[in-house]
Amino acid sequence: MLEIIHDVFANNSFIPHGHCYLWQPGLVGLHILADSLIAIAYYSIPITLVYFVRKRQDLPFKWIFLLFGAFIVSCATSHVMEIWTLWHPTYWLSGFMKAITAFISIYTAIVLIPIVPQLLALPSPAQLEAANNQLKTEIIERKTAEAALLQIKADLENRVEERTNQLQQSMLESLDTAAKAKDQAEKLQVALNDLANAQVQLIQTEKMSSLGQLVAGIAHEINNPVNFIYGNIHYIYEYTKDLWRLIILYQQYYPEPALEIATYIQEIDLNFVQNDFEKILASIQNGADRIREIVLSLRNFSRLDEAEIKQVDIHEGIDNTILLLKNRLKGQGKHPDIEVVREYNNLPLVECYPGQLNQVFMNILTNAIEAAKESVNKPLIQIQTKALDSSQVMIQISDNGCGMTEEVRNKIFDPFFTTKPIGSGTGLGMSISYQIINKHGGTLKCVSALNEGTEFIICIPTRLKSST
Repeated sequence: MLEIIHDVFANNSFIPHGHCYLWQPGLVGLHILADSLIAIAYYSIPITLVYFVRKRQDLPFKWIFLLFGAFIVSCATSHVMEIWTLWHPTYWLSGFMKAITAFISIYTAIVLIPIVPQLLALPSPAQLEAANNQLKTEIIERKTAEAALLQIKADLENRVEERTNQLQQSMLESLDTAAKAKDQAEKLQVALNDLANAQVQLIQTEKMSSLGQLVAGIAHEINNPVNFIYGNIHYIYEYTKDLWRLIILYQQYYPEPALEIATYIQEIDLNFVQNDFEKILASIQNGADRIREIVLSLRNFSRLDEAEIKQVDIHEGIDNTILLLKNRLKGQGKHPDIEVVREYNNLPLVECYPGQLNQVFMNILTNAIEAAKESVNKPLIQIQTKALDSSQVMIQISDNGCGMTEEVRNKIFDPFFTTKPIGSGTGLGMSISYQIINKHGGTLKCVSALNEGTEFIICIPTRLKSST
């Protein structure tokens, strides 16, 4: 490769071109002047073409001008080489420059042939002039039409302005009427809300009063016979012990009883009766204890014989409510037992309306039981309590039931809203619960998603704001 480059630029093998002209000054000068002028002219033409192409951005076939420029530059360079070879016999270099010029010339000629039809399709000056005259005519017509449109526009604007003034006057009158109607509607809505709340409060008051009296009455009626049973069990137990001791003494001093007595002892299986009788007494004792617990839970739930506002143990109210709902927690048919998990933390006594707060626990736990029954997994209700600080406590009641949609969750606290069939619910339970918690200065929130269970979060202060 280096040898080829050296041969191209070497001049030892040849004699300068000037020897062909016998170094005659006139002849040499003539060739120098002619080649120089041609080279200068050739070099100036591409500059003019580049300037022309840059000024005419809309010019088609710009690359043709660039090819012509390259062709002319290569031709100019060939003439410069003619002057160069007068003194420097680098004919290989001169030949390569001519070969480049020939290649560019041939390429330009080849690519020029296909675009000749396109060049011929360009409009001629006469066609351009005719088109220009037609455009001038169209411009004059358009200006005439625009003048007519401007006049029509001015007329329309005047009409629109007049009509706008009329509409504005009508709109002002309509807005005044609408404002009055809106004010009346707002007052009516406030009245309806007040009426609905009053109706809910009235139903709640009547319901709690009736429920409290019913529960208290049942508790009172059951309590008397239960106390009678509970109070006499001890005496029955003592009397029975005395009788059994008497029988044992008879057996010690009269080991051979009469035939009729021996037969009757064998018939009634005295030993079995003795052992089973103690178990029966123990069962009666457990049953009486259970009834006393239920009666106490009923009395604690109703709180009818206590002050309306009182400091109470939240856990006791929850436990009493669960005790009353224990039968509903048991499995029925295809539904298994519902497990209740209680996670109690230390809570201070809470100043509240105990009966109303128990009603909230009853409503939420009843809904949780209904939802947990539909769980595909093991039915579960979780209750967690904790003190947020010294002045507020939180109760969380959650289930693993079917949950609810966002639309239902947003309406859960609306009065008379229910998802149960007609006749199966009043739709007041959660609305009343919300009002009770709000009355205590607390908050009741519902967190639920479809197929992900439901959680109710109760936050209430430990002291009522109105309390002194």
